[in-house]
Amino acid sequence: MTWELSLKKSLVCVLFFLHLKAAVFADEGRTVMEAVRYTISSQIDAFKDNDVKKAYTFAAPNIQAQFPSPDIFGLMVRNGYPIIWKPKSYKFTTFKDLGNSCIQRVLFQSYNGSLEIYDYILEKSGNLWKIAGVLTINSAGET
Repeated sequence: MTWELSLKKSLVCVLFFLHLKAAVFADEGRTVMEAVRYTISSQIDAFKDNDVKKAYTFAAPNIQAQFPSPDIFGLMVRNGYPIIWKPKSYKFTTFKDLGNSCIQRVLFQSYNGSLEIYDYILEKSGNLWKIAGVLTINSAGET
């Protein structure tokens, strides 16, 4: 009878640790998503404030290598992605965690009412998430 009791206690402990592990990893996933969204929001806020030096700090090394100064980077965003430079609003949609990289889809609305969807690709750089690229998905039409 004592071995049955020991077995039951062991099973309860195993289930408890599995549940705890699942809870920890679920929190970790939310933390990654929140950190990624913070990075994107911070860069957009910097663009809105015309602070290209700050916006440039959120760019991954591959982007900084392509655009070797904050001013050149700012011109590229202003001319190539005007809705990201000065959006009326934006909303985070789907998120995909790929380990050391992730994809965050963002829906932007312009001041003239057009909608555009972009996928932000972010890479882990030390303890920070950096924006490694932005892909145009499509124009979602007029509101």
